[in-house]
Amino acid sequence: MKPLVALVGRPNVGKSTLFNRITRSRSAITDSMPGVTRDRHIAPADWLGRHFMVMDTGGFCHDKDTISTAMLEQTLTAIREADVILFLVDVRSGLAYLDLDLSRMLKKNFPDKPVYLVVNKVESRQLTFEAEEFRKTGFSDPWFISAREGTGVADLLDEVVASFPEHHDTEKEDDTTRLAIIGRPNVGKSSFVNALLGTDRHIVSDIPGTTRDAIDSSFKRNGKDFLLIDTAGLRKRTRIDKGIEFYSSLRTEQSIERCDVALLLIDATQGLEKQDIRIVQMAVEKKKGILILVNKWDIVEKDSKTSKHYSDGIYDQIGSLSWIPVHFISALTRKNLYKAIDTAYDISRNRQKTISTSELNRFLQDVLQQTPPSSKSGRELKIKYMTQIGAPYPLFALFCNNPELVLSNYKRFLEKKLRQTFDFTGVPVVMRYRRK
Repeated sequence: MKPLVALVGRPNVGKSTLFNRITRSRSAITDSMPGVTRDRHIAPADWLGRHFMVMDTGGFCHDKDTISTAMLEQTLTAIREADVILFLVDVRSGLAYLDLDLSRMLKKNFPDKPVYLVVNKVESRQLTFEAEEFRKTGFSDPWFISAREGTGVADLLDEVVASFPEHHDTEKEDDTTRLAIIGRPNVGKSSFVNALLGTDRHIVSDIPGTTRDAIDSSFKRNGKDFLLIDTAGLRKRTRIDKGIEFYSSLRTEQSIERCDVALLLIDATQGLEKQDIRIVQMAVEKKKGILILVNKWDIVEKDSKTSKHYSDGIYDQIGSLSWIPVHFISALTRKNLYKAIDTAYDISRNRQKTISTSELNRFLQDVLQQTPPSSKSGRELKIKYMTQIGAPYPLFALFCNNPELVLSNYKRFLEKKLRQTFDFTGVPVVMRYRRK
């Protein structure tokens, strides 16, 4: 297992900026507003040939509100899980009581864990002198860096990776199924992830927008590897202010880009809304597998026909996208959660399915015999053969005498027959007509 380095400290000391610097990414949101990072955020990194994981955390604080309490619990969990701790402080705001409290807690409860006191935002000689006051924390050898400019970070990482135990990295072919958990704010995405993992991996609150970053979590089921990408909720564009909400929504779109299958969670008490349909259309445009999960089904009054009526209503709204399966789940009671994961795995396999040219042409000839195409212009349309084109999703080329003669209703008919014959449940299918 790769060593885990945790970044801890009070809010707004630059943890996310250092996280992005170490991981060479912009995967953690950074902003001058304290408390932007709320969940633990983990990503791979490497330095001097050593591979490790970096964990960003919410700020360490003593406020009594729900979010601050959850952030404190997440920080403590991160410290327990980590192999190495980078304790960040901010030279510009000076030594704070929270810094002293955190240093005492680290020394008392984790005396055997490697802790590096990192004084951030040291960007001038004068600030170097002022950084000396942080020795009062009891850590006598602080590291002076600027996460924003990168100064001092290389020397710090040299020391950090040198503290790792010797090990040999083993690489294997990555056959992980990547699932993006998407949906509007407060539909239960983080609760869904926590229920699957059996741990409070994410802060759960009834305050909409609690999750802002896209967070990755790994787990196994029936010997198969899965990666869950829990995302911030997508809001309507008109309700997104510049700054944090905009970047969170952008991060959600990037999460869909990264996944194999998008799991759209909707609230059973609210139903499918226009924003949900926009999310579905986004996943379709990116050619991702899709599964709709109706969460909070445990609180809906129902009879034997309720789920049928509910799913019919969804299909009425999404129209031609009726190939998307609908499952009814409860993150609270864990009802049907693993059934949903099994279905998502099947969808990911459908997305990778390859069909031989001979099978496709037998299928095509049977369909053309039973239901030959017609043309409004009266000109004869001849579809000669079809083949699958190499792509991360089902992509087929059909060769004919004139692609302009293929009517849209016949295109839909052929796609429906293709889905019925080869089972492309949950997967967008692209059929391109070319002149031959």
